[in-house]
Amino acid sequence: MKLVFEIDGERIEAEFHSADGAARLTIDGRAHEAEVREPEPGWFTVLLQNRVYRCEIERAPNGAREVRINGRRIPVAVHDPKRMRIGAGAAAGAGGRATLIAPMPGKIVRVMLQPGDEVAANQGVLIVEAMKMQNEVQSPRDGRVAEINVTEGQTVNAGETLAVIE
Repeated sequence: MKLVFEIDGERIEAEFHSADGAARLTIDGRAHEAEVREPEPGWFTVLLQNRVYRCEIERAPNGAREVRINGRRIPVAVHDPKRMRIGAGAAAGAGGRATLIAPMPGKIVRVMLQPGDEVAANQGVLIVEAMKMQNEVQSPRDGRVAEINVTEGQTVNAGETLAVIE
């Protein structure tokens, strides 16, 4: 999957693949491979070039993310250009509502926000696991969570409405 990373103000376009605990990130034709484990939600251990990194993903109140790697905080934004297109995960409806739609069949791993919560553009609302990959479903715009139509552990079909943002 193609991703756009903004790391400490620098924009990086990369190809990312993950399966069975192995991750591959290709930047400017150079591949970087790592073993990735998530011993607890939000905490990851990464084995890269015979070095182990302990990583935590943190979310600020404004929706921005920081990654803490071995104690060092780094501001990070990750964008999936495919999901930013209309109809690929979020569809605008009447009255300025945005409907978050399951991009593929999968299982709801985590619901991060509840109805009534404020949400920022590109902020994660929930995580769907599909084909052994966890995909964060993000809000397409600033607003308020109007509906969460799923629960953790629930299986969903492609195109199913997951949440609504007003």
